[in-house]
Amino acid sequence: MEAGWIKIYESTDDISAELLRQRLEEEGIYAVVLSHRDSELGIGDVELYVHESNRDAAMKLIP
Repeated sequence: MEAGWIKIYESTDDISAELLRQRLEEEGIYAVVLSHRDSELGIGDVELYVHESNRDAAMKLIP
């Protein structure tokens, strides 16, 4: 991931990460989901990143 981006969420559930990304973007916060999941085995993690300037606003929206 490029400099200036921070991980704010990690899960094994790619759907919950995508829903959080959509919620953040509805609030004007650009977010990126990075998957480390193996598509055949269905194992691994997904991570949600935002730019560090949006960290505080993003953290308020994550349960």
